[in-house]
Amino acid sequence: MRQAEFALVSGAQAQEQLMDVLTNNLANVNTPGFKRDRVTFRTYLPHREWLHKTPSDQPGFRMTPWGEFPTPWGMAGKDVPHAGVDGIHVGYAQGSFRSTGNPLDVAIKGEGFFRILTPRGEVLSRNGRFTLDRGGRLVTHEGYGVLGEDGKNIRLPESVPGGVRVKADGTVLKGNRVMGRLAVVVPENGTRHLAKVGDGLFMADGKTAPVADPDVLAGGFESSNVNGTFEMVRMIEAMRSFETHLKALQTLNELTRRTVNDISVIA
Repeated sequence: MRQAEFALVSGAQAQEQLMDVLTNNLANVNTPGFKRDRVTFRTYLPHREWLHKTPSDQPGFRMTPWGEFPTPWGMAGKDVPHAGVDGIHVGYAQGSFRSTGNPLDVAIKGEGFFRILTPRGEVLSRNGRFTLDRGGRLVTHEGYGVLGEDGKNIRLPESVPGGVRVKADGTVLKGNRVMGRLAVVVPENGTRHLAKVGDGLFMADGKTAPVADPDVLAGGFESSNVNGTFEMVRMIEAMRSFETHLKALQTLNELTRRTVNDISVIA
């Protein structure tokens, strides 16, 4: 019974974690530049020789953007089959371009991220919905500074006449005067080492390199790459699977109760 109970509990827990991730995806279906998360699972089957070794992530807790998730590997012993979330991965597929007509709204076509300066340090973002603060700095809607290729915050002071334009290479002009060039970069060690830090921002664990030939689209922004219909279907599947695990666990508990009662009657 112990093996069956743990297998059911670990499976239900994995579906609960999946629902948390899907809920977060759905909540950000209209967030500019948001990148959906996907969940992968791992099954521990002791009768399979190649799975006899306990994975390197020992039983404990794994920090995620949704809180602390238990890592179940080996908790119940090497003789007990169980399952759980193996990892939460970001899908960097490009979202569709949404036109706004706002010259400060920009999107990156293809690879690359904008460099954003926050109180926590420099981060990366695909959200190109920018605005100006009172000092004429180009900032995100959260008030974080947008950096140029020179590493400085781009400024568009009112004293410079003319309208704002952003060229395809990221050059920002006000009137006929160049005010800077948007930094479009990629992590040198790849996107798989990026970590989400909220507000559509990513923290790189290494250096970044400029994109050789960036393609910046002005007058609109990149929408979320979340497919609401797909995520909702996955949510329904996860809920049904979770309920199935719980019903099986209730049935198992009822069988245990009956077994104990029958033994006591016979005795």
